[in-house]
Amino acid sequence: MTATGQGKKPQLTIRRATEADLPAIMQIERASFPSPWSEWGMRAEITYIHGRIYLVAILAGKLAAYIGGRCAADTCHIGTLAVDPAHRRQGFGEGILLVLLLHLAEHSAKEVTLEYRTDNTPACRLYQKVGFTHLRTAKGYYRDTGEDAHEMIIGDLQQTQRRQELAQQWERWRQRHGYDVQVIL
Repeated sequence: MTATGQGKKPQLTIRRATEADLPAIMQIERASFPSPWSEWGMRAEITYIHGRIYLVAILAGKLAAYIGGRCAADTCHIGTLAVDPAHRRQGFGEGILLVLLLHLAEHSAKEVTLEYRTDNTPACRLYQKVGFTHLRTAKGYYRDTGEDAHEMIIGDLQQTQRRQELAQQWERWRQRHGYDVQVIL
């Protein structure tokens, strides 16, 4: 999936994360979460190729966002999504999430799950916007604070209608933001 816009804004590349991206990922991770992943744990996730997928969004040479998760059979779980504080509210979370969902749908995933802290309203809005629905609330899910988590799911990824909806959302995102987008997966 490669798309190029009008060049009105800087080049945005969405590609698989590499170990070379780790310093920038960890900087965003530490700025985004009260209990960030360890560098060792993140390195293991990024470099372990079986059943893992981690993507980065690079804007004009700088890492702006990342997303990652694990897949088993036809189900995937997004374990992390973060946007550099300097690039928040610019659509990067939505864009990289849509690219991942389209990629997973193209590679036989039927459903994707994730969770977020119950007080994270921006995350809730984003996930609902792309089609996730509430699955359940997990009491005391986060060990660091004891906070609850909302677990969400998006299913039917193999159905033509769902895939078309995601593709249309991606195209609307591209038009709305106007980036010169290159997706390399």
